[in-house]
Amino acid sequence: MTLLFIVVLIAIFGYFAMKIYQHDNTTFYKLTGYSYLDVWTNKKIRTTHKLVSVLDEVKGPHKIVVNVQLPTNEALQPIDAVLIHETGIYVINMLEMSGWINGREQDMQWTQLLHKKKSNLFNNPIHETEKLTLALQGQLPEVSEEVFESMVLFSNDCSFQNIELFSEHVDVMKSSSIKKWTKNLQQQQRLSETDIQTIYAALEGMMQVKNSASNVKKAVLSSN
Repeated sequence: MTLLFIVVLIAIFGYFAMKIYQHDNTTFYKLTGYSYLDVWTNKKIRTTHKLVSVLDEVKGPHKIVVNVQLPTNEALQPIDAVLIHETGIYVINMLEMSGWINGREQDMQWTQLLHKKKSNLFNNPIHETEKLTLALQGQLPEVSEEVFESMVLFSNDCSFQNIELFSEHVDVMKSSSIKKWTKNLQQQQRLSETDIQTIYAALEGMMQVKNSASNVKKAVLSSN
């Protein structure tokens, strides 16, 4: 019995050692510094990890930045993730919500329907994401406005009842659809590899990563 226990213990240790090794070689870990334990104990970090894993599989030259803190007017505008791809710059705003979601692009507020006919109003996430996109454009004045796209990404805990969009540069989807979205990106090249690297270099220092809040403070100071 003791020998069996030791074998099982070694197997479990080996499994987690392998997982940690694999995690430490991911783009997400290299970007953020968040450990394997961080991913499994924090839902927000876990959701971002899954998103980066899918985005990193997109075909074509690309870079990813997460937890971007844009220094604007002495305040920080947070962006969950940005995909810098040859087809454009995709600003991603992530929302953890449940229930049925209803809203139109032009509405000031959207509705979340919950159990027992309860409902909540929340700010139109498209408008919120558009503000973030405009803030990002302000940090990248040399980049054409035409390459910027806005995406609202809801968690899989919710369902869409009625969502109405009319702008071509706006997407609203659930996390379960992001992989299909990456495969359907238009292959019109709007950014060169040099452009992608330059944009990434401009945003890299604005990422708030584990144990490096000083990077954000430096970005704020340099913008003033």
